[in-house]
Amino acid sequence: YYYIGQHPAFAFFTAVPFGMTAQEINNWIYHMGGNELMDETHEEFGMKAFLAGNTGTQAGGWFRKEINSAADFEGLKYRMPGLGGKVISKMGASSITMAGGEIFQALQSGAVDGAEWIGPASDESLGLQEAAPIYYTAGFHEPGAALEMSINLDKWDSLSENHKKAVEIACAESNAWTYSLYLANNGAALERLIAGGTRALAFPDSVWDAFGAGALEVFEENMSDDLFKRCYDSFRASMSATSGWMSRAESAYTAQRDRVLGG
Repeated sequence: YYYIGQHPAFAFFTAVPFGMTAQEINNWIYHMGGNELMDETHEEFGMKAFLAGNTGTQAGGWFRKEINSAADFEGLKYRMPGLGGKVISKMGASSITMAGGEIFQALQSGAVDGAEWIGPASDESLGLQEAAPIYYTAGFHEPGAALEMSINLDKWDSLSENHKKAVEIACAESNAWTYSLYLANNGAALERLIAGGTRALAFPDSVWDAFGAGALEVFEENMSDDLFKRCYDSFRASMSATSGWMSRAESAYTAQRDRVLGG
């Protein structure tokens, strides 16, 4: 999504607000038409791209003060790139884009009022818990941030079929391994953050509603672009088809498991 200035459709291949979880984006890219659109989007810029990782659902981020209503975003300077940044701009915030290594100093000094990075393990490694006391643990902006490996298209075309298959397999392995690594580390990291004094909170429903309204505006503003619209339509169709079963099976199962066994 750092390349949405080149074309907004790039966002679909990392994360969009209220978009897909890690498994849902895998389903779209591998089995439900996403790979063809990924190729089309990248070929315009001379690239061939593959899924090569995923962070899973990212956190809402670090704040100095609680967010109790959408009005609390008014005038807020917040580090959030991508289409998510455009959403909070709709809510009156200033969207700031900066590299991960710059976040701690900016947050500590007050250059920004809040910042999101990735999730508990990655955020802890940057020491963000020392710069702000409040951590919102689920964000709307990157529900399953895909990481990609890109290759110069001419170089890709010059590879043998065996070498191409090796790259595809390596990227698929990296995709699965990276996602599991984030899941393995985030739970324990969150426990350490809370034990150290971090206040882990959830955004109120009214704030989620404002995020949703802003997201719909951002999507609508880009619908005049044919490629963006085709990506959006395919993305939403795949997400709907996948989530219908997941909500009745996996989500229902984990809810019952937590109820029966106590989380």
